[in-house]
Amino acid sequence: MLNIKLVPAEYGDCLWISVCEDKTCNILIDGGTKKTYQNFIKTEIQHFKEVGQSLNLMICTHMDYDHIGGLIEILKNEDEKFIKNIWYNGLLQTVNSKYYSLPENEYSTRDNKILDEIISKGVISNEEKEIGINEGMSLGVLIEDKKIPLNKVVGGKALSTEHISDVIKLERGIFIRILGPSKENLERVENVWKKEMIHRNYCFRISNKIKLTEAFEYQLETIKLFYANEKILVNQVEELEKYMGNLDVVDNSETNGSSISFILEYKDKKYLFLGDSIIDESILNNIKKAVGYNYRFAAIKLPHHGSRYNISLDFIKRYSADEYYCLTNSERFGHPDLEVLATIICNDSRHKKLIFNYPISKAQFLNKNEWKEKYNYEIIMGNGNHIIERIFE
Repeated sequence: MLNIKLVPAEYGDCLWISVCEDKTCNILIDGGTKKTYQNFIKTEIQHFKEVGQSLNLMICTHMDYDHIGGLIEILKNEDEKFIKNIWYNGLLQTVNSKYYSLPENEYSTRDNKILDEIISKGVISNEEKEIGINEGMSLGVLIEDKKIPLNKVVGGKALSTEHISDVIKLERGIFIRILGPSKENLERVENVWKKEMIHRNYCFRISNKIKLTEAFEYQLETIKLFYANEKILVNQVEELEKYMGNLDVVDNSETNGSSISFILEYKDKKYLFLGDSIIDESILNNIKKAVGYNYRFAAIKLPHHGSRYNISLDFIKRYSADEYYCLTNSERFGHPDLEVLATIICNDSRHKKLIFNYPISKAQFLNKNEWKEKYNYEIIMGNGNHIIERIFE
């Protein structure tokens, strides 16, 4: 049995996957915000401990706060022995070592001051509405401090399609195929970080990896892409096709492009987890290699909370699912985009379920009996206070 828990994580992502064989394998994909740990993750972990289970794999898809905040709280508050392995691309996996291995010289003092300034500002947290000093809040620093195995499957290197071309056997009967990021995706993150640091007159003369790791994560968190609100207006149009879109505008966020995305396979079913990935030709080709030109998954976690910038019409026409997961309270950037949901519903003639972990307005708008009957779909909405569970035999 495979159990997927869709955790209310405000505007972020958090999913538990538990596979029950001779022993249970638990996987956590992202951790939402700090509140997600306090409200949901902490209780789940306590239950696992009570029944003698561990967290076999923690996956941080990328460095955005709405994915990383809850994971930081886990590492700050839980016993490191509970976590067996982490997948995450941080400073050492993303940035060429030549940028943190140069000998220190007369520019080192200035470089230290620049790093100290970045670290002193900490992370901008929407839940606290303020900037504060968050010492030890860096995920990479906490992983190093706790000495938890990181990207063990590739010997600590970057988890990317160049380093992993084969299927990973996680536990008995559980297989994962990495779809992204590519080496090029990670180089884009490196380049945007270098550009920002050069703009600050940084000379790359510091070899303190702990300080660099902390500053690296904080610096990337401040580099945000502006998202325009959806122009489609919800009205009384009777045909859902009127809300469909071309989906031809592409997200250019370097951090979203670096998301870890993958297919998980258990028994005869495959599940597609896309983080905040951008569905480009590279990911499409990797999906094609794994499952063919067309395929129906058991479930698809929509990329970037259903944003129109991250999914393509080609993808929707080629790959469908019995269930689509849209995880957000819709309070940031207005995700999901209605044109994404309408395009999925109208292109997939088979029966499908659209599952939301919050009772957002766009889910309520789509919850029309005449549309559900005509376009062969169901809407399942959580209340934002409880975890939604999906069980697959």
